[in-house]
Amino acid sequence: MSAETAVEEHREQIANRLGEPDRLQFPTGWAMSTSWRRAQAAPSQVGAANPAEFDVLLGYVDDDGLAKHRVLFALYEGELVAECECDGYRFRGWCAHVALLWWKWSREDLAVTDLDAGRTHLSPPWWLSIDDAERDRVDTEPDQPVAADGGTER
Repeated sequence: MSAETAVEEHREQIANRLGEPDRLQFPTGWAMSTSWRRAQAAPSQVGAANPAEFDVLLGYVDDDGLAKHRVLFALYEGELVAECECDGYRFRGWCAHVALLWWKWSREDLAVTDLDAGRTHLSPPWWLSIDDAERDRVDTEPDQPVAADGGTER
């Protein structure tokens, strides 16, 4: 099976599902969540299972054991869709497995497939808008004036 055929098959599988896959939304305080900290600090391994899903092996910070989860993480109809089989994702819509994939992708360490175009992106493309991702990370108005060559400007 060619890569193009596999991408089209997975796109059709998603299109034929009952209900749409979840568009990735970051919960309030996601940058301080235990899932986010675990994604950054725990031992992990990630491998592509198919063009739309990844097998995520993720441990805990204080434990060497790894648990495996299959995670949908792909671009579909211009949105980043994510879905994990774990209880954390099912009950909160956010988990360390999805957080790990975002962590790796945003650091150019993961290739994510655009199921519509058949392309892979090594980092989030410029046109992808996930408003929640920036909400907790950036202050819109700095406390201190910014110094520039011409003086200070707010």
